Amino acid sequence: MPPVSLRSILPISAKGRTEADRIEPILLDSLASPLSLERKRMESRVLSVAKDDTEGMVAVLLRYTDAKNENARESVLRLLDEISATREGKAAILENLSHPDQEVRKGTRTMMVRIWGEGTDSFAADYEQALLLMNLARSRDIYVDDIVTLAELVKVTLLEGDRDKALEDISLVVELLKHRYRAVETMKNYLADMLKITPELSKLGMMSGRIEESLRVASKANKQRSFDYTKDLIDEKLREVETIDQVRSLGVTVRELLTEVPRVPLEQLSGMDVWMIARLKELVAEGTNLNVTSRRSDLIELVGSFLKTEVFPYLRDKAQDRLSAKDPSLLFALYTAGLTCLKLLNEPLPKVAEELYVTYFRELEGVQTVNDVSWPSAVM
Repeated sequence: MPPVSLRSILPISAKGRTEADRIEPILLDSLASPLSLERKRMESRVLSVAKDDTEGMVAVLLRYTDAKNENARESVLRLLDEISATREGKAAILENLSHPDQEVRKGTRTMMVRIWGEGTDSFAADYEQALLLMNLARSRDIYVDDIVTLAELVKVTLLEGDRDKALEDISLVVELLKHRYRAVETMKNYLADMLKITPELSKLGMMSGRIEESLRVASKANKQRSFDYTKDLIDEKLREVETIDQVRSLGVTVRELLTEVPRVPLEQLSGMDVWMIARLKELVAEGTNLNVTSRRSDLIELVGSFLKTEVFPYLRDKAQDRLSAKDPSLLFALYTAGLTCLKLLNEPLPKVAEELYVTYFRELEGVQTVNDVSWPSAVM
């Protein structure tokens, strides 16, 4: 599996940084200007560029979060706060964790604390240590692409708002890298020592050619061997990311089409919507069983599979006209599906479920947290 990054999961701009580069030489002087009009003009220009080149503009701003001029520093932080209010902006902050400029990485730590709270500076420290270990391992021809992928997925965990899990996972990444390095180096040293004593073994009557060939095969296998435990972790994280993305897509649909909670008597639902409610009841029963038996990964996969293979194919292939017409029956079924999925995910992914609820459902429900929202009566 090739390494992934936030760019392969999120729509981060990959354009050149030409406009951001043009702004940088005059950025601080403009933001430090005693003329409020000049400061506002530069802030407006920065925000305009950030819409098309979020990551590039963010990198420029991060370099100056500790600017000596107070006006400039406050403007930089204010601009970063505004840009990082969006999901793409937060992703751009995280992408700069591996920026080659130390000042940019320092600014990244500052913004992580502002966005995700105290403690996330330790995430940045662990991530930086992971980068050093990755480079060291690669210089020694040690395979770490799988752990690189895992590190990128951990950033997605933080992006989704689950800070505690992200801190736990990035520590695991560091330990995995240390373990991989030690294990491969130990095997390399063993093989090297065996090759050194091969002549002595041949004097004792052993065939040195066969010994050397066996050791070379072992050395090649040591380089190419797979690491199933990291593959399992990556597969689990990818399923988690995909499920969150499916629920988010449903949430976007709900927010775009509804201004109040839809209420339709079950006997007035259309045939396909009755089917969806029936499937939701089955989903709740199966999901509750998985939750009680602590099968966290299976529960997440269950919700994601339901949305990916049943709900969205139906919307795409058979319900476009009804969706465009804002059919009350369909909207009721979709809203019920979204809220039910969030309630199911609240156990395995509480921080993520809460973030999705606040973003897409709280204004409609009027209840502060997903934990306090009642299960939809249609699925009980």
